[in-house]
Amino acid sequence: MSSNVFIRGMVDPERQAQIQALVPKAPLETKRDHIPFAKRGWRRLTEYEAVMLHAQNSLDAIPGSQEVGETVQKWPGGRGSYSIESTAAISSNWFNFRDPSKRWFQPYVKQKTEEGQTAERAMKAWVEGGDTGMMNTAWLNQILSKHYGAMIFNEYGLFSAHSTTTYGALSDLLKTWISQAAFDKNDAGQMIQMQRVLLGKAFPGFDPSLVEAKQAWTQGEVWKPAREFVEHIWADTYDWVEQLWAMHAVYDHIFGQFVRREFFQRIAGLHGDTLTPVIQFQALTYHQQAADGVSAFCLKHLIDDEPVYGQHNRRYLHAWTGKYLPQVEKALKAFLAIYKEVPVKVDGVTCRAGVQAGVERVVNGWADRFAEPIGYKFNRNAFVKNVMAGY
Repeated sequence: MSSNVFIRGMVDPERQAQIQALVPKAPLETKRDHIPFAKRGWRRLTEYEAVMLHAQNSLDAIPGSQEVGETVQKWPGGRGSYSIESTAAISSNWFNFRDPSKRWFQPYVKQKTEEGQTAERAMKAWVEGGDTGMMNTAWLNQILSKHYGAMIFNEYGLFSAHSTTTYGALSDLLKTWISQAAFDKNDAGQMIQMQRVLLGKAFPGFDPSLVEAKQAWTQGEVWKPAREFVEHIWADTYDWVEQLWAMHAVYDHIFGQFVRREFFQRIAGLHGDTLTPVIQFQALTYHQQAADGVSAFCLKHLIDDEPVYGQHNRRYLHAWTGKYLPQVEKALKAFLAIYKEVPVKVDGVTCRAGVQAGVERVVNGWADRFAEPIGYKFNRNAFVKNVMAGY
């Protein structure tokens, strides 16, 4: 062929016509997802799934696993960084879990930014609007100084307990949800302290340090059983699914909900405190996201959608509930002594009947959400009666 002959390549109209004529009319591939092993949690593959499923670190027994090494290859004792021995629960495919909140790093950071800005605006309006003048001094110095600060240690302890669950979880989808639930706990504690720092500026006599609060947490009878639960779940529990179930599906859905919603959020307004309910409302949102996540994981993924090991997992969740429910009962019973320190007493709210109604709300809510689905039967009336003995 002569060297001065010019031949056009792929852009040649005639060649393009020949290529197009050879392309089949029917599509070569009917599955349009770019992640072939992904099981969609929703009708379409979401951005959350596309980001989280593209390169899974996990044991090679799981379909789609990349078996990519992390910094830690083996933990003390020889267990690998991904090991099915890390939990008694069994899944046919750990990749099938989906966080109902569909959160990954970018939207999570965006959400946190918006929450911080909302809290900042609320605090500024609270100070400049004159709400500080309504605050009951005894509530400020007795409850917000000591017990509200002690709640920080509760939230931070639960945050820290997630560290082992994060590295033990057997898929990145789980690791992401667990770490975000953990940071929500950390944020809940930080928002309380942010509020207390503001109180220190608004009320010169208020000490925002955690000296008194730490003493209440470590030595006070009101918080003792709660502290013992947090210490146990943080330091002495090695099954990461057990940790998640105990924290989010038992302890925090009963004790945590009562403290946040039935006490601080409800009682604050009686004392002219309009700021605490705003801060605790965000903590309630965090709790709801965690409750939705643990439901999707333990109830849907490990039981309802598990084709082989569902009954096996149900037995373990049943056993773990029976293990931790008495500890939660003790924690809530001890906490009710706080009503002796409440400055303003109101019939129907702080009286025995009002407090019992609050206990029944959280217990019934928990039973409907978590106990019934796993077939856990317990005497609700006896539980409430035992808790109310602490009033």
